[in-house]
Amino acid sequence: MEAAVAAVENILRYSFKNKKLLEEALTHPSFAGATSYERLEFIGDPILGLAISNYLYLANPSLNPGQLSLLRAANVSTEKLARVAIRSGIYRHVRHNSVPLVNKVREFVVAIADEDRTVCYGGIVKAPKVLADIVESVAAAVYVDLGFDLQNLWVIIRGLLEPIVTLDDLEHNPQPVTMLFEICQKNGKQVDIKYRRDSDKSIAGVFVDGQIVASASSDQKDIAKLDAVKVALHKLAHLVPSSTMT
Repeated sequence: MEAAVAAVENILRYSFKNKKLLEEALTHPSFAGATSYERLEFIGDPILGLAISNYLYLANPSLNPGQLSLLRAANVSTEKLARVAIRSGIYRHVRHNSVPLVNKVREFVVAIADEDRTVCYGGIVKAPKVLADIVESVAAAVYVDLGFDLQNLWVIIRGLLEPIVTLDDLEHNPQPVTMLFEICQKNGKQVDIKYRRDSDKSIAGVFVDGQIVASASSDQKDIAKLDAVKVALHKLAHLVPSSTMT
C-alpha cells in the first residue's frame, strides 16, 4: 500500500499530509479488514460536480444554464471518470479481493485502448462504475487533506480530468437517450423504451407513439438500450433541424 500511495501521489503531483486518506480512497469494499472508499466517494461525487461547475461558469461566460448543465454532466459522467481512472493509471493501485472486478476492468481497458477522441457517453463496453468511484474518492481524499479547500482541489485535480469535454465534443458525441427524448418532445411524440430477456441477452425496444422504431440486444441492458436508441435516432433523422445539434 505504501508503494501504491507513492505512485498515486506522483500521478496527482501532490503529497498527502495524511496518507491514510489516500489509502482509504484506494480500498475497494471487497478488501476485508480495512476502511473502504465508500465514505470518501460520498463526498467526492458532489465536490467534483461543484469544482467542474465553478470552472465551466468562469470559463464560459456566454453559455446558458442548459449548456453548462450538459457540460457538467459530461465531465463527471461515469464514462468520463472511468477513462480518467484508466488513462491516469490510478486503477492499477486499488486494493481489492474481487475477480469479477478485475474481469470487468480488463474488458473496459481493452475496449478503449484504440479510442482517438473524447467519448462522453456510450462506449462499446459499459464503463465499470467502480472506476468512476475511485476517481471521486481520490478527489475527496485530496479535498479533505487540503482542509476542504475547493479552489486548491481544482488546481490539483484539473490535470487529471483533462481534456475537459467541450460543446464541440458534445456536438460530435451527444447523449443519445437525452437527444431522442428531446427530439420527440419537440415534435409532440411519445417515447417509451421497453426491455425483455431472450436467453442470456437483454433486448431493448424503442417505441414512438406506440410503434416499434428500433431494437437491439446485448449482454448488458444499458448497451442494448444505447444501441437501440442510436438506431432510432438514425431513423428519426428527418425530425432533427439541420441547423443545430446543441
